[in-house]
Amino acid sequence: MMHGIVLPVMDLEPQQDAVTVAGVHKWYRVYASPTDRLRRVFGRPSRHLDFQALDDVSFSVAAGSALGVIGENGAGKTTLLKLIAGTTKPTAGQVDVRGVVAAILELGAAFHPEFSGRDNAILYGALMGLDWPLMVARLDDILAFADLGEFIDPPVMCYSTGMAMRLGFAVATHVDPDVLVVDEALAVGDGYFQKKCVDRIRQIRERGTTILFCSHSMYYVTMFCERALWLAHGRVERIGPAQEVVQAYEAFLQSRDKRRVETGDRSVAPAQSAKVGRVAAIHLPGRQNDGPFELEPGGSLEVEIEVATSRPDERYHVGVALDTLDGRCVLGVSTTWDGCHPLVGHEHYRVRLLVPELPVAGGTFHLSAFLLDDTGLHVHDQAVATNAVRVAAPSWTPSLLEVAHRWEWR
Repeated sequence: MMHGIVLPVMDLEPQQDAVTVAGVHKWYRVYASPTDRLRRVFGRPSRHLDFQALDDVSFSVAAGSALGVIGENGAGKTTLLKLIAGTTKPTAGQVDVRGVVAAILELGAAFHPEFSGRDNAILYGALMGLDWPLMVARLDDILAFADLGEFIDPPVMCYSTGMAMRLGFAVATHVDPDVLVVDEALAVGDGYFQKKCVDRIRQIRERGTTILFCSHSMYYVTMFCERALWLAHGRVERIGPAQEVVQAYEAFLQSRDKRRVETGDRSVAPAQSAKVGRVAAIHLPGRQNDGPFELEPGGSLEVEIEVATSRPDERYHVGVALDTLDGRCVLGVSTTWDGCHPLVGHEHYRVRLLVPELPVAGGTFHLSAFLLDDTGLHVHDQAVATNAVRVAAPSWTPSLLEVAHRWEWR
């Protein structure tokens, strides 16, 4: 469902910020029961909890640019977008939006269930700020985009959720605003309609419209937005270039479920006898401080793994994996698969892996090390060095691999 709102403000001037958020706080009162809410209406004491949705949020968005808003569920993203759209007000702080703003927040909420889709489209456009003649003139384009066919004339109460979403998105994106606020709108409909939505947002973006784009799809955030804002527990965790903020956010998500290991040099003692063995450390020779090891596409990679074993009669193997921040495996090797001799005994070892040419086009990667049994099927221990390797691509590419190729015309 969708609340769309258009607020006419002053005309935009060149080089000005279209959106400014300064020191914004937002509190909600959560009541134990409807009775407690009613008691407050009549000025009587009531039981409630104060929930802080936003805590001292400040940022600005330049006119004509796009800002991605990311974060986990409950981080305050939708509350922030509602403040910018003007559908709610901050408890403290200031939100300034310059120009005409349209918001896609909850698809379909403003539709009257007994009106037809056609009538709802006209009414909805009027609610979003379009005068009647202009709305009628754009109606054919809106209906063509929604692609509801003969279902455009029955009452909306007969629509499925997906059909209402299609009509709502079509109306909201034909307003030509100065600022467009989008909250998860690209999740509507089937694959075909989602592609239409993506193309429509791209067209709006190319016209120079300022966009605030909230999505759980990091791909869309990096494709549409120059900058990104990461919200965590109502506070700004990070803001900056979209690619950098997305990488930091994805690394955070990965690290929640994986054990961090020390990647600097240190002495390693054999594993305790109660354990079969452990990965003690991961080293990347040439790595500077705590940052990622940097290399060019096709460059060489050297990894040293320290393992400590505890059983004299046990045979061990070692594996290494290089994963993208969203969990796709780029490299996976092990001494078992390559037919190497196993490690034996109650010792500590330093195992080195050499990759002369890493055919990766670009990106930041997690490096995992595994201590395996003699068959290579059972994992005794695993360690992960997050954001350990970074391949610096000369230009953006959607490909993971850097593969030699050429084009021919005939």
